[in-house]
Amino acid sequence: MNIKLERVKVKPFIDITEQFNWYDLIYIAFFMAAILCKAVFMQFQMHISFRPLFSKINIFMTISSVGFVLILFAFLFIFYSRNKVAFLIANIVLSVLFFSDAMYFRYYNTIISVPVISNARFLGSVGDSIVSLLRKSDILYFIDIPLFLLYSIIFRKKAVKSQIFSRLIISVFAFALGAGSFAVAKSQNDFSIYDNNYIVKNFGLGYFHYYDAKKYIAENLLRDKKLSSEEEQDIRNYLDKKSNNSVGKYNSIAKGKNLIVIQVEALQEFVIGLKVNGKEVTPNLNKLLNESVYFENIYVQVAGGNTSDAEFMTNNSLYPAKEGTAYFRFATNTFKSLPMMLKEAGYNTYAAHAYSPSFWNRTEMYKALGFDDFISQSDMVLDEFIGWGGWALSDDSFYRQTLEAIDKSKPFYAFLVTLSSHHPYSYFNDKDNFDVGKYDKTYLGNYLKAQNYADAAIGRFIEKLKKEGLYENSLIVIYGDHHGLPKDQAGDLFSLINVSNSKLEWAKLQKVPLIIHYPGLESQVVETIGGQMDIGPTIINLMGLDDYFVLGKDLLNCDKGYAILRNGSVITDEFYYFSDENKVYDFKSGKELDRAAYDEEIKRYLEDLRISDLILEKDAFAKMKFDR
Repeated sequence: MNIKLERVKVKPFIDITEQFNWYDLIYIAFFMAAILCKAVFMQFQMHISFRPLFSKINIFMTISSVGFVLILFAFLFIFYSRNKVAFLIANIVLSVLFFSDAMYFRYYNTIISVPVISNARFLGSVGDSIVSLLRKSDILYFIDIPLFLLYSIIFRKKAVKSQIFSRLIISVFAFALGAGSFAVAKSQNDFSIYDNNYIVKNFGLGYFHYYDAKKYIAENLLRDKKLSSEEEQDIRNYLDKKSNNSVGKYNSIAKGKNLIVIQVEALQEFVIGLKVNGKEVTPNLNKLLNESVYFENIYVQVAGGNTSDAEFMTNNSLYPAKEGTAYFRFATNTFKSLPMMLKEAGYNTYAAHAYSPSFWNRTEMYKALGFDDFISQSDMVLDEFIGWGGWALSDDSFYRQTLEAIDKSKPFYAFLVTLSSHHPYSYFNDKDNFDVGKYDKTYLGNYLKAQNYADAAIGRFIEKLKKEGLYENSLIVIYGDHHGLPKDQAGDLFSLINVSNSKLEWAKLQKVPLIIHYPGLESQVVETIGGQMDIGPTIINLMGLDDYFVLGKDLLNCDKGYAILRNGSVITDEFYYFSDENKVYDFKSGKELDRAAYDEEIKRYLEDLRISDLILEKDAFAKMKFDR
C-alpha cells in the first residue's frame, strides 16, 4: 500500500505579507525613525543632552524615546489606511511641537508644557521675538514632511488594506514593548518632579510630553481641590515658623511713605558698574547706588510666566506656578498681597504697564492682587515708540504719563513695569545711543544699548521725582524681572566680562540687580544670596507691615542667604545644587561635592516649593481662617 504524504502549509496567526507590503513597512519605518530623530535632535540642539552619544544616560534616554515612538505607533496603527493620513497628521503635529519646544527653550530655558499651550491665546503678539530665535537648522524639523506626503500619493494604490484584528494585535504588541522600554529607563534613573529639563534629559522629549499631559489632566481635570486638614496644618506650621514679626533692622523706617517699585524689563545684574569702551552702561543706576542699599546676589526665580512671574513674586512672595503661569491659572484665587496690605493701611494702589491690559491676563490678575487702578496702554497717549521692534511706548513717556495719573495727595503704591528694553532689542540695532565697540549689531550689543536707554529713562524719572518732592518722601525699589540673554549668546558675554565658559559660571550670572532707596537707609552693598521671592518681604519690613503670609525672607535681617529656583535647584553661599543633574557643586571652586551630604538640607529648602504649590493649587488662603 502506497501512502502519499503531502506537506501541509500552516497558515500563521497573522500573515504580514497578506496584510501589508514593503511600501507600507518602509513608510512606517521611516515615520518612526523621523519622529525619534527629531526628538533626539532637539535635545542635542538645545544642549539638554550632551556627548558622548553612548553614555549611560543617553542610552536609557534613547530606550525611553524608542518606547514613546512604539506607543505612538501602537495608537496610530489602529487607524492605518491606504492614504496613511493618521501618520501624516501625527508627523506634522509632532514636528510643530518639537519646533515649538526648541523656540520656547531658547528664550525660557525650559520645555513648553500643556498649561503654556492652553494659555498661548492670551499672550498677544510676539512676532519679532520669535523671528530672532529662528535658526537655519530648524528646517530639519519639517524637511521630511513633503517626502512623506509625496510617498503617500505615489504608492497609495500599492498599499494593502489590512484587517482591523491584525492591526489590533500588532498595536498591542508594540504598546507592550513601548511600555517596557519606559519601565527599563525609569528603573535606571531618579525622577525629579520639579525640573522639566531633567525629565527630558533622562527620559526623552516624547516621554516628557506624555508625562506633562498626564500630570495636567490629573492636576486640573481630575484633581481634588479640597484642602485637607493635614495640608492646612502643614501650611500653618510653615507660616508660623517662617514669620519673623520681630523688630529687625530698619523695621518701619518707611512706614506711611509712598512706595514706588520699578520692575525693569530684562535688566540683569552684570550690567551694573559695567564699562564698555570706558563708558558706563548704567551711569544713572550706578549713581543711585551711592545713596541706596544694593543687593548684588539676587537670583532670577521666574518660570513659565517670565515677566508676570516676577510681578507675582514681588507682590505675593509665593513661588511661580509649577507649570504655566499663575497669572492665568490662579487669577481667581484669594491672595494676601502687598497691595492689599497697603490698601488696608490707607494707600491708593496703582499698577502700570504700557502694553495691552489683556497681555499676561493682567486685567484680571491685578484685580485679584488688590490694585485699585491699572494704568495700561489703553489709558496712555502713544506719543513715542522705543524698543521691542520699534512699537513699544518709550519708558520716558510711560514714566511721565504714569506719574501724571497718580493721585499724589495721599500715600500711594505705584508698581511700574517697563517695556522699552524688551527682547529682541532689534530696535537698537542701528542706534548710536551707546558705543558698544566690537559688539555693534550683535545680540549682546543691542541688549547693552537697550539697557543704556532704560537706565537713561530711569535717571530722568528720578529727576522728575525730585522736582515734585517725591524722591525724599518715597521708598523706591528698582529691580530686573528676568534674564536678558539666552544661553546661546553666552560666548560674547563671557568674553565681555572675562569669565570662564562653564555651566556654573553661566548659572551665577542669572541674577538681577535690586536697589532700594530711602533717605534713612544707609548706603551699602549687601552680598546676601536671595531671590525675587525676597523683594516683597524686605519691602514689608521697611514699610512696617505684617510678614506672616510671605514665604520669602527679609534680606536685611536674614541669618543665611539662599535662593530656590522653580525647577528645584538650590543656591547658597556654600553650594549650588543643579536639579537637572541632581548634583551639588562648591559655589566658589566649582568642584563637585558629595550630594548625599546635602540631601537633607536640600529637602528642607524644597519644602518651600511644596507649601507654595499647596497655597496656589488649593487656593488655601480662601479656605483657611486667620486671626490677623
